[in-house]
This record gives sequence, C-alpha cells and structure tokens, in this order.
Amino acid sequence: MNDLRVIKTHLAIQSALIELLDEKPFEKVQVQEIIEKALINRTTFYRYYSGKSDLVGKLIKEVKAQYQDLLKKRFESDNLLRFMQTIGNRLLEKRQLILALWQIKTPRHHLYDDMHTLLKNAFIAHAKRITSDDKNWADKNWDYQAHIFATIALESHKYYFEQGKLLPIPQVFEAWIEMVQVLKSVQAA
Repeated sequence: MNDLRVIKTHLAIQSALIELLDEKPFEKVQVQEIIEKALINRTTFYRYYSGKSDLVGKLIKEVKAQYQDLLKKRFESDNLLRFMQTIGNRLLEKRQLILALWQIKTPRHHLYDDMHTLLKNAFIAHAKRITSDDKNWADKNWDYQAHIFATIALESHKYYFEQGKLLPIPQVFEAWIEMVQVLKSVQAA
C-alpha cells in the first residue's frame, strides 16, 4: 500500500467515518454516507472493504496491533516517564480515530474493551515479573490492581484526548496519588 493514491483514499475513508461517528452512532452510519463524505465511488470503497463493519474491523485491528507493540515496549522500558510521553504522543496522533472507534460497541467491535484487556494483561505480566523473587508477592493475584490500573489509564487518556491535549504523565501520576491520599484521609476521619 505504498501508492500515494491508495493511501489518500484510505485516509479519506477513515476521515469520513470519523466525521460520521461524531454525528451519529455506528449502527446508523451507511456505507453510502462514507462514500459521499470521502468523495470516492462505490467501486473504490468495495475494492478495499466488504462493508462498514469490515472497515471498522480493519481499523481496530491496526490500532490494537500498534497499541500492543507500544505496551510491549513500555513494560520493557527503564524510563517510565519518558516512555509514557512517547506512547502518549503516538496515541495523540491517532486520537480522533481512537475516540471514534471507542464509541463502537458491538459483539464484533469493541476497541476500548480490547485495549483495556491488553493493558490489564501487560500490567499483570509486568507485576509478576518484577515481584517473582519476593516471597511475599510470589502468589499475589494482580487481577484487581491490573483492572483498576487499565481503567484509570484509559480514562485518563480519554479525558485528555477529548480536550485535544497530550496526557501530562507526571501530573497524572501525582493526581492518582492524590486520589488515594484523599480516600485514605476520608477513611481515617
């Protein structure tokens, strides 16, 4: 797919889909509307996609693969803050697409849930790896912490993406710590 015309066509189709998802739910989007917004003909659309579900499926597959690759690199990184800024920049570049795809919840398409699961599993693997030598942590079930971490991390990205801003990692980590401190002080009161 190195042909510039093909790349432009795919980007036009993707942009049309994003615009339409800003206007209405996925179930109400019609292929004809995508074609009209992308300024392409029906034959061109169907050359690449069998329908709107196929289009969304391919976009989700691409985003998930990139996200999984970023997660793998993150949990292998020595510098968490620098890596989180890098991942944040990469995700910010695709924020409109990601936000649009996160809206789609069908039995076949559920990018937000898929990213949550990927993040949760990466956290669990990382936690087990770094605590494997410690007898106190060896048999720890990290499921709850991983679920909460994935939820907070994705919701933090969503919050900043919706504002068109990069997730400020040091400030976000500080905000998470403040949340726990507030909760602990409520418990103590």
